[in-house]
Amino acid sequence: MIKTNYFKFLMQLSFVTLITLGFNNTVKAQNVVPQDGKIEHNDSERPCIFVNLDPEPKPLKKAWKDFLKDNYDFKIKGIGFLSNKDLLYKEDVIIPKISSKRMNFYTEIVEDEVGSEMKVFASFGYDIYIDKNETPEEYRIMTRMLNEFLKSYLPDYYNDQVKDTEKKVKTLSKDVKGLNKDISKNNKKIENLTEEIEELTKESEEQSSALEIANTKLKERKEKLERINSKLK
Repeated sequence: MIKTNYFKFLMQLSFVTLITLGFNNTVKAQNVVPQDGKIEHNDSERPCIFVNLDPEPKPLKKAWKDFLKDNYDFKIKGIGFLSNKDLLYKEDVIIPKISSKRMNFYTEIVEDEVGSEMKVFASFGYDIYIDKNETPEEYRIMTRMLNEFLKSYLPDYYNDQVKDTEKKVKTLSKDVKGLNKDISKNNKKIENLTEEIEELTKESEEQSSALEIANTKLKERKEKLERINSKLK
């Protein structure tokens, strides 16, 4: 039973270690500064703003949806009840903080080797996409929008990660304390058993010695009996 509990503890400890190491590595690998990029959309390569982040796609999409609703007053589609699309969208919408013109707003969030790749882009109609050179002000506002989201979302995300890890460490600490207590009890039992074994061993040796003496005496008496019988004949 102790071996089983100890093995379980080692597995849990390894899990937390992997989480910690993974956390450190992904923070280094992720790119939280919005970059200029490209995305394939409507059969052509379009300009976009992208980041690579540690959070997984689904919670990232939900957080992005909430952020846009709270701060830019529109509800992006593609994530919600029974919906989890790679491409989130809101078409034919006016987003006053970006432009007074009607526009199509898109965000692609997909899983990558870090966690998620997030690409934000938009267009005025079918083929006029917001571009760093052609529409610099709108592009700058979209970049700022993404920055605002990252600054509000990532600290909370990592705080939650830290809290979860602290809970696991607390649980493991209790397990370690319990295991040490069990080990102490079993060591006490082993000490008692060792004393008992030593006593039994000593007793066995004494009994073996007595048996050897008895066998010697038996042999002597048999020989003596044979000699007496021989004389009597």
